[in-house]
Amino acid sequence: MPIERKPTLITRDSVLAAMAEHDGIGRAAFLEKYGFREARTHLVWHEGHSYDSKAIVGAAFGYLPGQSDALRSDEFYGGQPSIRPLLREGFTFVAPVGSAPATPEKLKNPLWTRDQIILALDLYVKHKGRDPGVKHPDVIEVSALLRQMATEVGWTTYRNPSGVIMKMMNFRSVDPVFTNKGGKGLGGASKLDKAIWLEFVGKPQDLAVAAEAIREGAFAGMDEETLDEVQSYKAKEGKVSYRLHRTLERDRKVVAIKKSAVLKVYGKLECEACGFDFVATYGPRGYGFIEAHHTNPVHAMVEGDETTPNDLALVCSNCHRVIHKAKPWLTVAELKALLTTNGQRP
Repeated sequence: MPIERKPTLITRDSVLAAMAEHDGIGRAAFLEKYGFREARTHLVWHEGHSYDSKAIVGAAFGYLPGQSDALRSDEFYGGQPSIRPLLREGFTFVAPVGSAPATPEKLKNPLWTRDQIILALDLYVKHKGRDPGVKHPDVIEVSALLRQMATEVGWTTYRNPSGVIMKMMNFRSVDPVFTNKGGKGLGGASKLDKAIWLEFVGKPQDLAVAAEAIREGAFAGMDEETLDEVQSYKAKEGKVSYRLHRTLERDRKVVAIKKSAVLKVYGKLECEACGFDFVATYGPRGYGFIEAHHTNPVHAMVEGDETTPNDLALVCSNCHRVIHKAKPWLTVAELKALLTTNGQRP
């Protein structure tokens, strides 16, 4: 049964989604898209930004579940008496002290970067193209991470959970799983969105590794050309100790490069000792998951030694624990031989 076209049906989440789109494309483009005029007096404020209240309500209707068409301007009355009841808690018609209505340029977020898009695509793939909702922990985590990334480069705006969802849903417009069923997504996929989709389509492990590295704030852009350029990356090492050894094993930049190099050659991540494949056993939850073991013997390491991706071996959690169970630590070759002897590996 079609949803009634009443503005009173809009929800807080749909209003936030409309605001996120407004922030993403700018005021002028937003008003043109939905066919509304600029509000002269009836501006709604949220988190320091002003929005044309009637346009936000009309667009928010299109974000309701099962509803793709926004309300037209001639379908409902504007003005505070009509609009105020439709806007839920957290919104106000009173401008913050010392503020002025923002211009389109001020309202518009910086363009999405490669790193940000990879994180959004990773979230889209993990949730199989479904909308997890603005309150889902995964969405909140990515929004918080993007806020941190924005702060680091001096941006004053960031991607709120609604903005993250909107970017995720943009991928539906290029996802055959969705478009083959007649879906269109939000239709806002940029050229960079499409390029990154083509780069990672069918490569969920590569995507998971790239997203993992970005999350750690260490490395991004793991295309073949970049990977070749960074193979010479070396992690500086200090005093030799078990703590240092484990720190080196967790160096996200080196580990990310190592994983990407292995994926490039073999197309999967298997334990170098026992052959365990997390994806084969756990499915999508295992994408990109495997531990790194630093192969340089601790006693042979001295101040100033350096670590390259070639000094790391990828092993499963069990094998890694066995390697470090007692001194002297086993080498990967020794553990592999032990498994062969005990009939645990052909």
